[in-house]
Amino acid sequence: MSTEWLICQEPVHIGGADSSSRGNNNPIFRLSDRTPAIPGSSLRGALREHAEHTHANFVNHWFGGQDNAISPGAIALGWGWPVWWPVHVLGYGNWWVSCLQWLNRFQQLSQQSPLNLDRNKVLITDNSLNNQTVYLRWLKLEKVQYRNPNEGQKLPVPSSIPSDRLIIVPDTSINLFVDMGLVRQPRVSLHDEPDDKGNLVKNLFGVEGFPPGAVFLTSWTTRGQVQNVEEWEKFLHDEHYLGGLWSVGFGRILIEKI
Repeated sequence: MSTEWLICQEPVHIGGADSSSRGNNNPIFRLSDRTPAIPGSSLRGALREHAEHTHANFVNHWFGGQDNAISPGAIALGWGWPVWWPVHVLGYGNWWVSCLQWLNRFQQLSQQSPLNLDRNKVLITDNSLNNQTVYLRWLKLEKVQYRNPNEGQKLPVPSSIPSDRLIIVPDTSINLFVDMGLVRQPRVSLHDEPDDKGNLVKNLFGVEGFPPGAVFLTSWTTRGQVQNVEEWEKFLHDEHYLGGLWSVGFGRILIEKI
């Protein structure tokens, strides 16, 4: 099994399973414990659609046949699991937040030993903030403890993420930071003409998205012999579009080798 970084370059919207029952709110997909995740079927569909335009001769072999010629593909794709979640603080830029549960899922899927961290402490990779109070918007993190990201068991982080801008929080707190970092965009649908009350607004609704800079781990493996696996890896390690709302700037991701 090969593991890859999946990094959001722009907001990414993958609708939740219960989106249709949420009225005017269109949330992201989450598991029952509210962990944001990328279903393997969503990633597979996005990659297949891209390959149909760039690698048409390989589509059925990589992803399998469709419609009247259903068959398994040679590539099996895993889910996307969060590793680092950006939270933007006005005037200070992004901090990337994670928790031991997320990090040790990375360790497990990449076949490495679990990280031995105190799950009850808030750890930070900026030495100048050791034992200080850090403010993330309205949230106060008291007496954060410095953790060198490159000593001992190194923290898994893509090269594009500053290694001195990482925060590790308790597992029980991570969903608070997920909610804090989400992209939320109000959208409006208009009538062509004002209604009998002079109102042009037909519907007002909100859309959630994974924030730019969110870092996921994904994986893939092969079923049998893959034709021209080098071409598959070249195709995979590129920019793609995932989820919905591409026409309004959502969806651009980058998959890169770990």
